[in-house]
Amino acid sequence: MSSYIKHLQELSTSKTFARKKDYIDYNLRDYFKEVGFKNLKLLEMGPGLGEFASYLNDKGITQLDLIDNDKRVIDYVKKEYKVKNGFLTNNISQIDNKLGSYNFIFLMQVLEHLPIGAYAEVVRILYKHLDDGGFLVIVVPNANNPLGLVERYGDLQHTGIFTEQSLKDLINLSGIKSFSIKIKSYEIPPFDPINIIRITLQKILHYLLLGLLIINGGVFFKTMTPNIMLIIRKDK
Repeated sequence: MSSYIKHLQELSTSKTFARKKDYIDYNLRDYFKEVGFKNLKLLEMGPGLGEFASYLNDKGITQLDLIDNDKRVIDYVKKEYKVKNGFLTNNISQIDNKLGSYNFIFLMQVLEHLPIGAYAEVVRILYKHLDDGGFLVIVVPNANNPLGLVERYGDLQHTGIFTEQSLKDLINLSGIKSFSIKIKSYEIPPFDPINIIRITLQKILHYLLLGLLIINGGVFFKTMTPNIMLIIRKDK
């Protein structure tokens, strides 16, 4: 693809950009509050069009470092928003000694784009740069929902898709120590009437899908949202 930024811009509108910021606020703000907004030192891997940076800047936060494998993405986000550093790499181990320490690290639909063999190393290195009491949050497509196949095979950019169990397996493979984890839905924020309708219809769909999985007699999980969130907290 000649320009990933152009690809992202073609998929984005002002409404979808704002919607993504609403998702960030609704799903992550409790963890920001636990760390303390004034104390946040953040790292984002795969910043896209800068939705996360925009959300943080709105709250007066600029202590954000970026990682991406596309210089145009880093240059774009650094031009549009106030961030601290941008690290360009195709292999996170190459910048391991350049990264600082952070109390919040965020990956939004990034891990599934990387080679499967790199998953564990990415988690291990990022966790190493996490302060005690900090959070590493990874949002990925959810294979617990059969409709997640659209995420996996809708284009050629995805290498995998995740379940609750595969995320637990990933933690074990990474070899990290002294942590607690939570795996939960990345949920629609109930900020307006349209979203409330979407939430209601989504729950109906999830119960139908869950019923089909039970009837099918296979393994099924309770987390059915299109995206699933892994929260790793480093023990103090």
